[in-house]
Amino acid sequence: MDINRVALVVGIGLVSYYLLLQWPPMGSAAEVPSKELLYEEVVNDSKQLLSKIEPVLDVPESPKIDPVLEAPESSMKPVASYASNEVFQVENDVLSLSVEKQTGAIVLSILKKVSVELKGVEFYRVLDKWGSASYSASSGFFSEETGYIHPNFSEVKKLESTDGASGYVLSGTSQDGGFYITREIILLPGSYAVKITDAISLREVDTPSSVVPYAVIERNSSQVEGGGFAYAYLGPVFSTESERFEKVDFEDLDESVFRKTSLGGWVSLIQHYFVTAWVPDQTKTLLYQARRNGEEGLYSAGYTSRPRVVGLGEEFSFINQLYVGPKISNQLKNTHENLDLVLDYGFLWWLGKPIYWLLNLGFDIFKNWGFAIIFLTVVLKLLLWPLSAAAYKSMGKMRALGPQLQALQSSYGGDKQKMGQAMMDLYKKEGVNPLGGCLPMLAQMPFFLAFYWVLIETVELRHSPFLFWINDLSAKDPLFILPLLNAAGMYYSQKLTPSPPNADPMQVQMMKYFPLVFALIFAWFPAGLVLYWLINMLVTLLQQWWYYRKEGGSVFGSGET
Repeated sequence: MDINRVALVVGIGLVSYYLLLQWPPMGSAAEVPSKELLYEEVVNDSKQLLSKIEPVLDVPESPKIDPVLEAPESSMKPVASYASNEVFQVENDVLSLSVEKQTGAIVLSILKKVSVELKGVEFYRVLDKWGSASYSASSGFFSEETGYIHPNFSEVKKLESTDGASGYVLSGTSQDGGFYITREIILLPGSYAVKITDAISLREVDTPSSVVPYAVIERNSSQVEGGGFAYAYLGPVFSTESERFEKVDFEDLDESVFRKTSLGGWVSLIQHYFVTAWVPDQTKTLLYQARRNGEEGLYSAGYTSRPRVVGLGEEFSFINQLYVGPKISNQLKNTHENLDLVLDYGFLWWLGKPIYWLLNLGFDIFKNWGFAIIFLTVVLKLLLWPLSAAAYKSMGKMRALGPQLQALQSSYGGDKQKMGQAMMDLYKKEGVNPLGGCLPMLAQMPFFLAFYWVLIETVELRHSPFLFWINDLSAKDPLFILPLLNAAGMYYSQKLTPSPPNADPMQVQMMKYFPLVFALIFAWFPAGLVLYWLINMLVTLLQQWWYYRKEGGSVFGSGET
């Protein structure tokens, strides 16, 4: 069973558990260590970069090619080894990029404040051309006649800066000697967004030449290690005029090529916790593309802009922003207003965003992501208290009717039809809705499902400790204490849930094993998710106890008074 199906089965199981608790029984009538260390405040909003761009001079478009040209298959091939003399390195305080001299591709990105293992000394790599994923990103130019124009960078100069930014200019001459190519790279302090300006001009050639700018991300479909039941999408995502967030699975690209034209937008390749994205000048019309590259197992996702004719003495520049790093909401939003959609909360994103905001508020208050989860769980329960109150009041009334239901069972014996009718008459007389405990609980499920996806997507939980034995909220509980506490809470919740006297014995017997089943499932869940479920369970038990007591029913036993 693949991880998608496992996640779906587990989700259905969680919903089914609460439905079984509330529905009338059959037979009845009815090391990213902390927020501060993960990133520093960006001193200059990345959006300001675009406002400084000089307008490109209007030149005639080439009549020989379409206004937007499809990029050829990449000429970049994975190599077996890494040699430092093959790349130039550019960096700021959080990010190091290696630029391949020949092709200009960014073949390695090292996150200097993110470790691979908890308390490990090796830094996390998103892009890695020599890794198992053959993952790289590139921008530049190609022509209809010669294909990709390799810059053959031979020189790098570091720019002086007064605002703390790290600036570099790489320069070289194309493989055929016909073009002079430069690339300016600006990295702001604490930021994973990089401004990249590629420029091209002719060298001593009188005949104008048409070039097409492009940006592309390449990767194979190998899965990211780890994650367990915490499934997260791996693959390309596009944002265009017609659809702000469009996933294109690798499997889809095996069948057909993706092509869509849009004014502005962006392209990304997302995985659990991390993302690589190209964001173009939003005033340009671009052809977004994705496809499988031949038989190499690589997939490419990117865009091309309109071709430009470059004459002698003219320079054509192409400006993009590259984001490569953790899915940090404010940095993503600073790069593009909706790039934070790569924090994939599914169809409940409209609930996920305010929930993520509350989670961050909890961290700002307690400076601990474990306590932030507790804070958010309690806040959600308080906000949903009216729905819960309606459910538990109804269940408390049913519980208080326990002696009368027992008397009805004694009167009607095995006549289920008469027993059911008598129960419905009793419910009507006492003003009890037998479904009143179920429907309010169903109304709360979207909030809890959105909370689940927020916790799955929150990179700040990665390698973040809580208390005592919990040293990583994104990993499973090493001692399985939280899953066992959850099992105990589920068991007691069952004891508090009223069961009509004619409940199906098989159903009752099966439900006794639910706490054990979910303890086994939770044993492999990230500790942060299990902590959320435990706190939710404890608040639920408190609500049940209060309203059952208030309605005059017993708070012990299996519904009998």
